[in-house]
Amino acid sequence: MLFSSFTVFASQGEISSRDQIASQYKWKLEHIYPTDGDWEKDYKKLEEMIPKMDTYKGKLAQTDQLIAAFKLREDMLRISDKLTVYAGMKSDEDNANDTYGAMVDRADGITAKLKAAAAFIEPEILKFPEDTLKDYMQKAELKDYSLYFDNLLRTKAHRLSETEEALLALAGEMAAAPENVYTSFRYVDRRIGEIEDEEGKKVKVSPATYSGMLEHPNRDMRKKAFEAEFTSFKESINVLAAALSGEVKSNVFFAKARKYDSALEAALAPDNIQPEVYNSLIEAVNNNLEPLHRYVSLRKKLLGIGDKVHFYDMYVSMVPSVASDIKYEDGQQMMLEALSALGEEYISDLKKGLSSGWIDVYETQNKYSGAYSWGAYDTHPYVLLNYNGTLDAVSTLAHEMGHALNTYYSNQHQPYAKAEYPIFTAEVASTTNEALMLDYLIKNAETKQEKMYLINSYLEQIRGSIYTQIMYAEFEKEIHDAVESGEALNATFLNETWGSLMKKYYGEDFEVDELAKVWWSRIPHFYWNFYVYKYATGLSAGIILSDKIATEGKPARDAYLNFLKAGGSDYPVEMLKAVGVDLSNPEPVEKALVKFNDLLDEFESLMQE
Repeated sequence: MLFSSFTVFASQGEISSRDQIASQYKWKLEHIYPTDGDWEKDYKKLEEMIPKMDTYKGKLAQTDQLIAAFKLREDMLRISDKLTVYAGMKSDEDNANDTYGAMVDRADGITAKLKAAAAFIEPEILKFPEDTLKDYMQKAELKDYSLYFDNLLRTKAHRLSETEEALLALAGEMAAAPENVYTSFRYVDRRIGEIEDEEGKKVKVSPATYSGMLEHPNRDMRKKAFEAEFTSFKESINVLAAALSGEVKSNVFFAKARKYDSALEAALAPDNIQPEVYNSLIEAVNNNLEPLHRYVSLRKKLLGIGDKVHFYDMYVSMVPSVASDIKYEDGQQMMLEALSALGEEYISDLKKGLSSGWIDVYETQNKYSGAYSWGAYDTHPYVLLNYNGTLDAVSTLAHEMGHALNTYYSNQHQPYAKAEYPIFTAEVASTTNEALMLDYLIKNAETKQEKMYLINSYLEQIRGSIYTQIMYAEFEKEIHDAVESGEALNATFLNETWGSLMKKYYGEDFEVDELAKVWWSRIPHFYWNFYVYKYATGLSAGIILSDKIATEGKPARDAYLNFLKAGGSDYPVEMLKAVGVDLSNPEPVEKALVKFNDLLDEFESLMQE
């Protein structure tokens, strides 16, 4: 575990084109379709399959016809998934490539047609007597659909007629417009600023390099990077406000159409979670803001800030002399060592993913920023990174490979109907990896300074995944409540709502700059309909599970791997209860915030040695 000197600008300058990156650092999308022509063949095949759904209308009371209809829908969805994943990831390689942007639109369009063609299935099934549905749940030939039928019964009051369901399915493509506008702005049309580094050289504030710049020890450099990045959003703030307003109105529309009391209730319903759970998480974090205020004050002290802490002071390490410029291969080895507690099976499959074309590693021109894991049931998982050599980048690798292995195991052990796991549990698989890695690195730190650096990193992980994400979640609730109350989501309302939350969360030693109030406009997750709170529940569960795996050994590890292999075979809260984590109440989040406070105590104790 060696960390070299700080070299944030070592690999910056002009962003590489894709053909300048060695093949071993690029994912192999040819594993899905060898050529675009093969994609077109599957597209045409799906077009020809869709009309066949009509032959099953009115016949689903016959068990053999029901099974055949399910089979056809599944076959079509599996093709649709591959079309969408391939087109989406090819587009993410270069968001300026209109060819793949058009393929994404076509994939979205044909998926909407597929769902519209199959929209009669649920309304027709729901006409059956309840006893019939319960009987179907017990039939061997329908065992893959037991949870599906249970969900139908559970949400029956929110299901609509065949005609209405078909209309909502068709509206799905139109409802994607706000996110499409946002994505086009962020990755194609946005003016990426330039700043001068300490040597007077021009540096482009690209999506991937911006995060590195915020970790620069020179405060003036951090401030210039922040101003360049946030100004690029402020310049179009009214457009971005209109896009987010459209997204929220879309969520409210679909919730009302399905007779939910709120957009929040509708968003939580698929996971069988009540709004009270969401609200109690926000309340639990609001009741535990003092450690975060204390952390901000500690930053002010250690960074020698004479005024107040600003947004651009929140990401630089409080131990600046220990930083990282970690080669990708070294980062892989760090991850493998840290996750060894998960056992030989997990590590063997992790190595397979690292060496088999799953991962797209480095930033290239117009590439999607950030990181994600994606894939289809009939492909191996894929991971997109923008690796920049920081410890955070290594942590991101562990995070996304957690998702990837969850997908890999789920697809291996579950039928298609039960393989897709909800995001609620997905974030557990990723954050357990992060928690294991940081605990391992802290325990094996070679110097006091290194240990302090790693504790700082763990504090940042909890701040980013719990405090910050719950602040995001509170913002989401407030803006949806506003629309449901008839208020307009203009830029002024959004900025002031965001500024108030920042002040509450970060405390008296934090300065809410006017420019920082546009922070909301940089968050793509706000187009994913009450998504972000799952980061907080995920990390909270991950911290508990990582502790169990480290202290209890094989029994806890086996239970955890069985959880990963269970995919979407049960409701997420029930799946987590089986491994000792009850997320139906705020206790896991509260325990994670105790961990934050304990780490803060340990950090301050080391300072005094």
